[in-house]
Amino acid sequence: MARNRRRRGHVHALAMVPKPVGVAFVIVVSLALVYLWIGHKCTEYSAEIKRMEDRCAELDNEKVREETQWNSMKTAEKLDSLLLRHGLQMVYPNAGQVVRMTAGSRTGTSLVAQGQPVTPRGATQVAGRAQR
Repeated sequence: MARNRRRRGHVHALAMVPKPVGVAFVIVVSLALVYLWIGHKCTEYSAEIKRMEDRCAELDNEKVREETQWNSMKTAEKLDSLLLRHGLQMVYPNAGQVVRMTAGSRTGTSLVAQGQPVTPRGATQVAGRAQR
């Protein structure tokens, strides 16, 4: 029995704190940790959104540069120089080479210009003769 008396004299530290106060303390600490975790996640997401917005602005600028470059390549002078560089000479057709179609004509013969010489693809026509 003496042994049991010695154990009774030792009181645990948490035994002095009432249960409602302990539960409230655990809840407050848990809420604080959740608040800090949510704040950290919001900071990460806002940094990711900022990176994505910067990338979007960069791509928009690149798109504008490419459109400007493309539009400058489509000018008549540039197209003519490119055609000449590749050995192509494009001119407007003669009046006899133009085929006019009406909405009612669906025959294949109306598409063929009568009496015009046909040259093979890639050949140029010089003085009425097709040359390779």
